[in-house]
Amino acid sequence: MSQDKYVETSDEKSSITISLKDDKDAVTDVFQGVVTNIQVNANKDVRTLEIEALSRTFLMDIKKKSRTFQDKNSSYGEIFNIVNGEYTNINILDSITNGTKIDKLIVQYKETDWEFIKRLSSHFNVPVVSECQLKDIKYSIGNSGCYTTYEVDKYNYSIKKALQEYRLKSENGIDGLNDINLISYEVITYKVMYLYNLVDFKGKGLYIYSSEMELLDGMISNKYVLRNNKGIKVRRDYNNKVVGISLKGNVLDTKNDTVKINLGIDGNQDIGKARWFPYSTVYSSPDGTGWYCMPEVGDVIRLYFPDNEEKNAYAISSANLKSSNSEKRSDPAVKSIGSKYGKQVVMKPGAVEIIGNGNLLMRLTDDGGIEINSDKKIVLDAKEDIEITGGGKISIQGGNGVDLTQGGAKINIQDNVTMSGGKVKIE
Repeated sequence: MSQDKYVETSDEKSSITISLKDDKDAVTDVFQGVVTNIQVNANKDVRTLEIEALSRTFLMDIKKKSRTFQDKNSSYGEIFNIVNGEYTNINILDSITNGTKIDKLIVQYKETDWEFIKRLSSHFNVPVVSECQLKDIKYSIGNSGCYTTYEVDKYNYSIKKALQEYRLKSENGIDGLNDINLISYEVITYKVMYLYNLVDFKGKGLYIYSSEMELLDGMISNKYVLRNNKGIKVRRDYNNKVVGISLKGNVLDTKNDTVKINLGIDGNQDIGKARWFPYSTVYSSPDGTGWYCMPEVGDVIRLYFPDNEEKNAYAISSANLKSSNSEKRSDPAVKSIGSKYGKQVVMKPGAVEIIGNGNLLMRLTDDGGIEINSDKKIVLDAKEDIEITGGGKISIQGGNGVDLTQGGAKINIQDNVTMSGGKVKIE
């Protein structure tokens, strides 16, 4: 049938425009969007075409993305522009954020751009409004900028108060809210208005909170829900997908007990705009006691999110992915701490070794006591006594000689034994 061609020829790029013509033949577009579903129903000789469509902001609500915004000097408006920059023919009206800096870590994690923008707008307790009557992708943060005041009949309406919604909003970050703000008026009119338009109703300045348009007996009927400005406010939204995740990255820089990270989901992070994250150690306390062992620049590291607020993220343990010396980590019974400067502390089942560069070694063994080896000088210096006691014999050997000195008395052993002092007493 010829009517089937509407279904057969439609594709993901199919669009639709719905327009109204008044009694003066003036045409007004009330919807422009993308066709999402289309079907033809046949019942005997009657064919019915059904079309579902969404505003073009739907194009921003398809692909889930992950990235971070670390620069504390970035503004919300700049982030909106970065997101919008990935689309063509897009426009945003933002009269709410007014250059406000993010001042904290912002993370888009497995969210569509539309979900992400709505969440950022909720930081200001305002919704995102799709301007579906306009061509291309257009949306506003909060008020759409329409300052026309409409009037509707005040005699045909219903009124209700959303008490549960009031409790949820008042106890979750929307200040200055009372139950009166959650009073809604439902009106039906032939006038065409849009979300967030200002309406003069019963002497009150109310805003369109929701709208439904229906064709009845050839006439357009519009059902609007009206609220005051505070009643339209939304609760702050969170991305619960980040709770408990760890994002892999590389250390860009370290300072005190903080690190800068180039996260894998970001590609190349500008080090000057990277944020300092606290680095979690085995144990740490406010007075500085505990364990202090920072990773090196270039080390693989993870950024951990303990809850759904990105600002609480902190860096955790480095990960060894490509060891250049696998022998050092081949025996689980041997524990070691090492630096890139060749210094090591090795704890073996029968010994503890402290190793420096070259041939510097101190070994404490279970069966052999203490061993100190060095290819350089060893100095023992104490402000008080040094005691050397042995249950057996004590051996002191010097390849070039042995000197014992106390005050003006001296014993020099170098092939021969030479003693000197104020008095020399031999018994």
